Amino acid sequence: MQLVNEKDREKGSQEAQMRRQRSIEILRAHNVPYIEHLPVIETSDRVRIRTADEIAGRAVACLLAIQVACDASSGRSSLKKSRKFFGDKLAEFGVEGFLTHKERKVFREKCTDQEFCSMTWKYEAYWVLLWALGIVERLDYPADACDCDFAINVVADCDSMEAFMAKTRLRDISEILDEADLIFRYDWACVEARIHEEEVPAGLNPDVVFERHCGLNWLIDADGADDWDNVSTNT
Repeated sequence: MQLVNEKDREKGSQEAQMRRQRSIEILRAHNVPYIEHLPVIETSDRVRIRTADEIAGRAVACLLAIQVACDASSGRSSLKKSRKFFGDKLAEFGVEGFLTHKERKVFREKCTDQEFCSMTWKYEAYWVLLWALGIVERLDYPADACDCDFAINVVADCDSMEAFMAKTRLRDISEILDEADLIFRYDWACVEARIHEEEVPAGLNPDVVFERHCGLNWLIDADGADDWDNVSTNT
């Protein structure tokens, strides 16, 4: 357990409160419903700070699994050929060890159409990783899907992990926490709309919001589980 003195605790509380207020101002600007008493997220001294290498490995492994799933869903290529091609890319980039259970299944086992479809939505969580690495300039309002061509080419244009890493500039943890707090509140609005069987407010795309929430919560290991396949996004 990390020991925190009273002065540091007060400073952390102020940081969290200010972050929440900045998020609320953005929600107001977009007419997104919110509640004042939704909890604050953890502060910079209380979260896990992942390395650029860790995030990059997760990103490339995720993208390659997505490509197999996209090929399987669209029928563009035989699953056997796709698994072989992108499996070779795993080895080329040295990221086999970053694969999660669900990603390994996409490469090696029989999957349902729904499992392949769910994997393709990971583009949005992957996009968050590219943003954290400084490759994507900003996270736009979560109304539309990310630029998949850019998402692919940022890796496809590289012939090694070293070449990919040369593109990265890890963002400060405060920037990541700002986005994590904001997406938490966007997701609350989407969940509330679903519970009450109402239209999702302010043009939000609930699938994009959910996957971004997963990506951002993984970045700070919000639930302490370190499990990309099952990130907690409780609102």
